[in-house]
Amino acid sequence: MGLRGKCALITGSTGGLGRIVAEHFASEGCNVVLNGVVPESDMTVAIAGLEKTHGIKACYDPTDLRKPEEIAAMMRRAFAAFGAVDILVNNAVVRHFSPVDKFPVERWDEALAVNISAVFHTIRLALPSMRERGWGRIINVASPYSFFAIANRIDYVRQRPLYLVSRARSHSRRRGRHYMQRRCAGDFAYTFY
Repeated sequence: MGLRGKCALITGSTGGLGRIVAEHFASEGCNVVLNGVVPESDMTVAIAGLEKTHGIKACYDPTDLRKPEEIAAMMRRAFAAFGAVDILVNNAVVRHFSPVDKFPVERWDEALAVNISAVFHTIRLALPSMRERGWGRIINVASPYSFFAIANRIDYVRQRPLYLVSRARSHSRRRGRHYMQRRCAGDFAYTFY
């Protein structure tokens, strides 16, 4: 079974790794929902390019991942446009560079919202449909910081990698009859449903 006609929603996909992932899924025939914080007008050329190059449908959703109600609305829009979110890639992340004793509380709260809570909310909203259809993939992206730390990176280094790796390990033990493949490598923590 190929990916043609399926839908991949990739958070944090206006550039970098997220954009590469979106391009890959589009090249496999997957419709894609890109997400990020740039204005919609900045993404029109990219969306048109994906559609023309790969013969798929693509859209951009500038949802603020700090807000659960906006995440829910993004997921509803994706379901309305494509019928399902077959592949969810949690790639979005915010980072702030500061020693812990000077780290602004509001930046810590923002990092918790985007780096951890948004992952929870997208999975929570995508998983029931994947179970119902008997097919779906969830890919949670972390980084090599899952295994080592670096100075002044307290929000990302302590939050996202630990959460995602422990979540992957936890889910791999609790999936019951649902197949789960888990990989925790240096570059990514993958969780497949």
